[in-house]
Amino acid sequence: MIECGREADVFEAVAFGRWPSHAAPELQAHVAGCPICRDLLAVAAAMQDDRRRLIRAAEPPTAAIVWWRATIRARAEAAHAAMRPMTMWQAVAGTCVAALTAAIAAGVWRSGIAGSAAADLVARLAISRAGSPLAGFGIEHALLVLAGVVACIVLAPIALYFALADD
Repeated sequence: MIECGREADVFEAVAFGRWPSHAAPELQAHVAGCPICRDLLAVAAAMQDDRRRLIRAAEPPTAAIVWWRATIRARAEAAHAAMRPMTMWQAVAGTCVAALTAAIAAGVWRSGIAGSAAADLVARLAISRAGSPLAGFGIEHALLVLAGVVACIVLAPIALYFALADD
């Protein structure tokens, strides 16, 4: 036999503190003759005693400490809520600065001031390093690298905003 129909009654009597003084005599007689209910009684009584001991040993904080912690938490949450718009605007400002920097660099490059100087530099490097692995690295490749760097500069503040957002 692995189950008994009176297990719930025995457990309820122990859990509500009615065992053995306020338990029905027929339930006490049943527990005396049923090995399953006897085992249940031993385990449930041990758990109930452990629960009582833990309740007596518990030291809840005083009302003043609870109030102090609640006040500190409310202030921290208010500060965090106040910082959200600033964080967003900092990300927007960083993105605008990066975009403006990229636009100025593109304008200077198109005007030929930096373009011809960079082309001369790349040509000198290609001539001086004719036998090196960078010999085939032309101005087209330099533009791709520059575009990648500009994209990283523009996207970095946006990525930081989403990475550091606490929502």
